[in-house]
Order: sequence, then structure tokens, then C-alpha cells
Amino acid sequence: MNRNGTAARTMEALVLGAIILSSATSVSADPNYVLDDGSGAYNIGPSQFDAQLLWGNYFDATPGAETITEISVSLSTSVPVGAPISILLFDDPTDDLDPTDADLLARTDTITVAPAFNEFQTFDIPDAAVSGGFFVAVMMDLQQGQIAAHMDDSNDLGRSWLFFDGEINLDDLGSSPLYYNMASTPFNGTWMIRATGVPEPSSIAIMLLGLHILIRRQNHRW
Repeated sequence: MNRNGTAARTMEALVLGAIILSSATSVSADPNYVLDDGSGAYNIGPSQFDAQLLWGNYFDATPGAETITEISVSLSTSVPVGAPISILLFDDPTDDLDPTDADLLARTDTITVAPAFNEFQTFDIPDAAVSGGFFVAVMMDLQQGQIAAHMDDSNDLGRSWLFFDGEINLDDLGSSPLYYNMASTPFNGTWMIRATGVPEPSSIAIMLLGLHILIRRQNHRW
């Protein structure tokens, strides 16, 4: 290998390292979209019928946390281990604190683990960028009398919503026959659902990635 090739490979390694470092410094380990105070008071589920239940919190995107990577949920301790659960992220195109017209951005279908009282289970979702208002939710199929949704009753901000249906249409939450803003029900409070956001890819990282690709192309010529 000639000197030019060696120098190019060295530069490629340095640039790749810079890209990795740039990405690593933007990772956040803890949820930064939080409405609850960690003290759940009661649980909710369908009392008189079987239903698909979707419950979630509405947030506003903040600078430096526009890419949602994880959603954390505290469930009722009565939820069985291995129960199917869907973790959902929606974008609200109207930014009006109302998710009934929200668009689905990301979904993870998984199962529950043994829930402990007021402890959170954290689920990875496909990274998705948000702007303005967005809605973070959980969906489960529940039988009559089964309770799953865990609520903190000490902090009612009017941002928690609940949807019931036989099968909820995720492309049109407003088509559900029953849905509520929890502030308008006797069960005032905030769902114990949180989200983790990290910065969008920085311009520096994008520039370095472009330089990395250019160097690789040059290497093929040497």
C-alpha cells in the first residue's frame, strides 16, 4: 500500500471515530419527558366489557430531545407476565393537545415482565423524530375487570387520554367509540408513561459522515 492509501485509511479511522463519539455524546439514559411524580395511586381497566385499551400522555417536543428512542411504562401489578403489549408513538399535526387526529410514527409489539409497584418497564422503539406536540401511548387487550393502566393522581395536567374499542384504529384514534381526556373524568391524574428523547443528528455528525463516505470512495481508487 502506498503512502496515500495509508494516510487515507488513517484519516478514515479518525473520522469514523469522530462520528461514533458525536453520536455517543447525544445519548440520554433517563426519560426526559415526564408528567408523573412516580407515585401511582390507582389502576384502570374495562369494568363491564372486554376491550382493547389505549392510554397515553401528550408532550411537547423540546430542543435537544427531538428523537424519541424509548418509552417507559408503569403498569398495574395485576398485569400477568408475558401479556402482549404495544408501545406507540404518535405525532400530532395540529399541536392542539388533542391526539385524536395524531399520526402513528413508531410501534413496538412486545410482552410484559413482572411489574413491581410504581416501577417502570422501558421499551425500545424505532427512533423517530418529533416536532411540536406528540403522544406516547400503550395498548393492550383486556378482559372485563382486568386493570392495567397505572395513574398518578397528584398531577392533573389535562394531557392524559384513554381510548376504548374492540379494535382501536391507530390511523384514526378519534374513531374510537369511547375516549376521554382524563381531566374530564372522575379519575383525574396522569398516566405513568414517560419517554426518552435525544438530539437529532447534528450537522457536524452529518458532515463527518459525508467525509467518511468520500474517503472510502478515494480508497477504492488507490
